[in-house]
Amino acid sequence: MRYSNTTPIKILVYSPQGNPQALLAPHFTGELVVDYVNSLSKALAHISDRSPNLFLVHCPADEILSSLDTYQPFFDLPFIPVIAIHEQIPCELGETLLKASFADYISTNNLTQESLSRSFRLLTQAQIKESEIAYLRDSDALTKVNNRSRFGSAMTEKLHRVTQRQHGLALLTIDIDDLKGFNQRMGHSAGDLIIRELCNRLLTCAHKYEVFRLGGDEFALLIETPSQDLIHSATQKVLEKLVLLLHQSFDLFGQENILGTSIGVTYAPDHGMDADTLMVQASHARRRAKRMHGCSFSIFEPERDITSPRQSSLEADLWNALKKEQFELYYQPRIALKTGKIVGAEALIRWHHPRHGLVMPNDFIPIAEHTGQIVPIGFWVIQQAGRDLKQIRSKGFHLEKLGVNLSFRQFQNDYLANTIARIVASESIDTRILEFELTETSLFSDDQHVQHSVEQLCQQGFDFSLDDFGTGYSSFALLQKLPISALKIDRSFVAKLPDSADDIEIIRAVISLAHNLNMCVIAEGVETKAQLEFLIQNDCDQVQGFFFSQPVPLADFMKMLTTGQQDPP
Repeated sequence: MRYSNTTPIKILVYSPQGNPQALLAPHFTGELVVDYVNSLSKALAHISDRSPNLFLVHCPADEILSSLDTYQPFFDLPFIPVIAIHEQIPCELGETLLKASFADYISTNNLTQESLSRSFRLLTQAQIKESEIAYLRDSDALTKVNNRSRFGSAMTEKLHRVTQRQHGLALLTIDIDDLKGFNQRMGHSAGDLIIRELCNRLLTCAHKYEVFRLGGDEFALLIETPSQDLIHSATQKVLEKLVLLLHQSFDLFGQENILGTSIGVTYAPDHGMDADTLMVQASHARRRAKRMHGCSFSIFEPERDITSPRQSSLEADLWNALKKEQFELYYQPRIALKTGKIVGAEALIRWHHPRHGLVMPNDFIPIAEHTGQIVPIGFWVIQQAGRDLKQIRSKGFHLEKLGVNLSFRQFQNDYLANTIARIVASESIDTRILEFELTETSLFSDDQHVQHSVEQLCQQGFDFSLDDFGTGYSSFALLQKLPISALKIDRSFVAKLPDSADDIEIIRAVISLAHNLNMCVIAEGVETKAQLEFLIQNDCDQVQGFFFSQPVPLADFMKMLTTGQQDPP
């Protein structure tokens, strides 16, 4: 905003009594456009309609100071200085006016076009400089959106409107799953490009709502509606757009990078009215979303997201569980449908906690992935599975495959293949039998890096199965390129058999695809005879599930092999 000496200055004068025009007109000479109002409501309407350059309050200083609150809406207006004018304004009262947010005070004896123009230009320049400083203070250097500092003040403002005007408010926090691992592989400059692209996608989806970068790869989105009845539907629309857009790959240097993103959602006043509390709630919900992999969101649920004493205990005790030898591998048999015999098994970890008893993977694996402990735990699983496999073979039993899960986080370890090679050598593991189960998310999140690790492991003699097939990203080209020997149909498709027409078609398509690629098909989560019969009729190769056996300790699994209890009950 720049004005020359010849630019007409538009002035609005508020004077609540008398005939100010007759009194003040002689002072307004030259290039001045002056309007008068006698009420503050008219002043606001005039400012909204005509945008004057100066707002003059013609009133005794003591009267102004006695009703300061009524002028607050004018102090909040950008680039419209508010100046007090009157016949006499004592210095001490004038200083009080300045402290109360008036831009200046001028005695009518000194009121001229020159003094007003000078005051206007100086004040405007100061406001421009202040605005520039505020922009630098409140904006993020990398993405140019608002930063954490501005987020705090925006939350305060919006929560005030929730209280005073019954507005609706949703807080969404968003981050990239394991950007640290991406930076280690591709470099921090590449990571910055990903952060910028993520921000651009958020801005595209946010439209009229505010986006903030809180730090690193963490962003916040504030959705505000004029009514609390509208907030949930407005948030749902934004979430649908976000999930659709964030599912798309990030193209970088001619390479497609599929990175998971997680979104946590919390509402005010539904979940609280304290900014810090809402942030913690959104973080809890976002952590739960990470367990689903891909691009996922979770809405805060107190009963699921508030950390219980048990959960806190698990988080603290997990650090020493490996050293204290509290883990054990259970085995769930795989049944060949042509013979009804056990031909393999999947190794599944269990935690014998000294106070909480047997802890299932769903309760501690997400913690391990979040903290990075999944890497040493994963190596222990491979080592123990190799030892158990030797016991099984020493009793004269033969398994075609023994499956061990490799997580997304384990693939971020640059020493994965070398460490596994050392374990294989030290335990004399038969790599033709030990099979690694991969998820679609880990396989297609960074295909070149994963492909390199898989190829290194393949050279050691390992085969691979693709776990939870159909629930994540799929690439026919990579299925052909990578040494995948089996596809595992996710239990979510099996659960509705044989009643769901959609799931029937999906399973038939997966079986056909796998067989065309010379892959074995394994159905997970088989629990009923009807499910089993459908899979037999449609040429599924192997199954596992509670219909045959839940996961059991090694000793019980070997008893099943000994007694031949692998036929369905």
